[in-house]
Amino acid sequence: MAMFVEGELGDIIISVIFLALIFSYPTFSNFFLYLGVVIISFLFHELAHRYVARKFNCLSFYKMWPQGILIGMLLAFISGGKFLFAAPGAVMIYPYRFGRWKYKSPHLSSREMGIIAFAGPAVNLFFAIFFRIPIFEWGFFSYLSSINAWLALFNLLPIPPLDGSKIITWKPWFWIVLIVVAGLLFF
Repeated sequence: MAMFVEGELGDIIISVIFLALIFSYPTFSNFFLYLGVVIISFLFHELAHRYVARKFNCLSFYKMWPQGILIGMLLAFISGGKFLFAAPGAVMIYPYRFGRWKYKSPHLSSREMGIIAFAGPAVNLFFAIFFRIPIFEWGFFSYLSSINAWLALFNLLPIPPLDGSKIITWKPWFWIVLIVVAGLLFF
């Protein structure tokens, strides 16, 4: 399978730029700082979903959601940068398994969907914890830790199509642990 499907890299680049704009609003003075943070946080979150889905033999690729970018920009503008909405797109997953008569049958169990959904917030939680190590307590790394905690918390909300809705279906107790950890890291 190709590294990126047609149009996927462009969707990722546009999403990353707009997320950096949303996070740096209203002054944009920290745009390049947030660009670096978003490249690490958001990109690895989405690539983790894609990687795990491909391990389950699914076709998976990132698809931009222009409405999500517009909503994010409008909410940042209306709230003066106090309320952030980060849903510029998502990894589309198309499960195909060869069935008994060699036809492709789409199916993922709640376990498989939960594991795929967990991959993104797991990356964010790892970065949020790792970059809180005392040697990283300055500037860029501080932003990296807090943005990753926020992205994990946001994505763990149990609202479809966010990751939390799939994880809570798979293992409710595991979702509770994750949301508590993300909340503690964020607040």
